[in-house]
Amino acid sequence: MARLLMMTDFSESYANKLLEGIMRFSHEHDPWVVCKMPLSLRDSGRMDEVVKFAVSWKADAIIGQFLPTDDVDAFRRHGIIAIAQDFHQRFPSICNISGDYAASGKICADYLIKKRVRNFAFYGMKGMVWSDERRDSFVEEIRSRVPDATISILEKNDLSEIWWYNLEGLGKWLRELPKPVAVLACDDNRAYYILEAAKQEGGGASRIPEDIMVLGIDNDESLCQLCSPQLSSLNQDVEEAGYETASLIDKLLSLPPKDRFRKPRDILVRPTFVTTRRSTDAVLHPNPYISRVLYHINNNISERVNVEDIVALVPMSRRLLESVFRREMGISIYQYIIKMRVEKMKDLMLNGHTPLAAANALGMDYKIIARSFKKFTGMTPGEFAGTITKRVI
Repeated sequence: MARLLMMTDFSESYANKLLEGIMRFSHEHDPWVVCKMPLSLRDSGRMDEVVKFAVSWKADAIIGQFLPTDDVDAFRRHGIIAIAQDFHQRFPSICNISGDYAASGKICADYLIKKRVRNFAFYGMKGMVWSDERRDSFVEEIRSRVPDATISILEKNDLSEIWWYNLEGLGKWLRELPKPVAVLACDDNRAYYILEAAKQEGGGASRIPEDIMVLGIDNDESLCQLCSPQLSSLNQDVEEAGYETASLIDKLLSLPPKDRFRKPRDILVRPTFVTTRRSTDAVLHPNPYISRVLYHINNNISERVNVEDIVALVPMSRRLLESVFRREMGISIYQYIIKMRVEKMKDLMLNGHTPLAAANALGMDYKIIARSFKKFTGMTPGEFAGTITKRVI
């Protein structure tokens, strides 16, 4: 029976999902004894006390958010397996629960590029591996695909300010960004600050997403729902990473003590898909008439939307609007409506709907939307649902 210490911030959904994966492994195998250890013991600067507690508790392993100055090798000297949950940087001498941060940045860039925006921004924590690598990948992807894009970056570089809540400087930065702009935050907490700062700057929540789109990372359900407007965020398969971590600990414990610490390896938390909520639920465009049309389509995609209703939104004839729209978007208004219904159907399936339930939620006949789905994606809704299952497993 393994004895595991966990020293992490359980006020965050990330740590809870990690624990869920660990406990799933435990329930499928010999039950583990797990102790949640308060971070305050680490923050007191007495890592020797943490090690002492782990030894007295007869811990086989410890998972923790360790500081760069912590002597994590002290656990090995007492025969305890230590695994770091990325908090600042990866540790070279022990295993790390780390994210595929480059993939996260790329997925978020792709998601926002599809919103047809040309101004981008990143808000993060400089010197944090999870923020730095997301930023670099995000910027690289945008520069390679949107050469004329503007990219602005605001970062804090003090570990003590990880919960920084001074909105004055953030509000000034947001005010000076070229609009419309899509902003990626390094995590959901920083995205929450952006939404609060935007409201304080004037215009209230109506400025989002029409002028400023905001995307977070981690999809902390409670925090995303708390935000006003509700926050779109990138999901990560944290529970699966917890399961893999438990499996690794189990394998290491089966080795002779002298072999358990020879080759530390990292557990990778993989990003999956973006859950779209109000903070990005629009397609931005510098032409105000096209922007108005896109906004109407995206916010009524589950209703009956026709070209005649759209023409009434702008002071243009149908022929002129169709011509301008095709020039700016590359497809007709009708084709765009169909395409957005397919994208919405994909989003619904990614969030747990069956293909039939997704079609019903859109008020569409399944056979009709399935044909459009195949045309735009190259696969049937059922085939797409199969790729989601493989990704999750």
